[in-house]
Amino acid sequence: ACPASEAFPGGLDFSYPLSAQCERIRDDFGVVHLSTGDMLRAAVAAGTEVGLKAKEFMESGQLVPDEVIIGIINERLRQDDCVKQGWLLDGFPRTRAQADALKDAGISADIFILLDVPDSALVERVVG
Repeated sequence: ACPASEAFPGGLDFSYPLSAQCERIRDDFGVVHLSTGDMLRAAVAAGTEVGLKAKEFMESGQLVPDEVIIGIINERLRQDDCVKQGWLLDGFPRTRAQADALKDAGISADIFILLDVPDSALVERVVG
């Protein structure tokens, strides 16, 4: 666990999976938890322009390109709940190119949390 801080007064216990950590942060700080997978599915279901672009790639079994993902993220971050409550972006960016694309789209965060777990701990979680 990391030490308690002003931003996270209770500290964080990183023995849980990432999604559980995101849920704890969401619950403790009232921010909107955004998962790229959930946002993709919601955009496709809503039939938005970027959602329809994503759907083409998904249906053909291809990875959705970063520029389409960025469009979906940008669209979602403009919604009232994200504007009023703040947001927690889960699982993105994963690469420097994705981080640069977020920056180029004018998307920035006030706080970044990087979970760096040793490979041995990850293997232990998977195989027990």
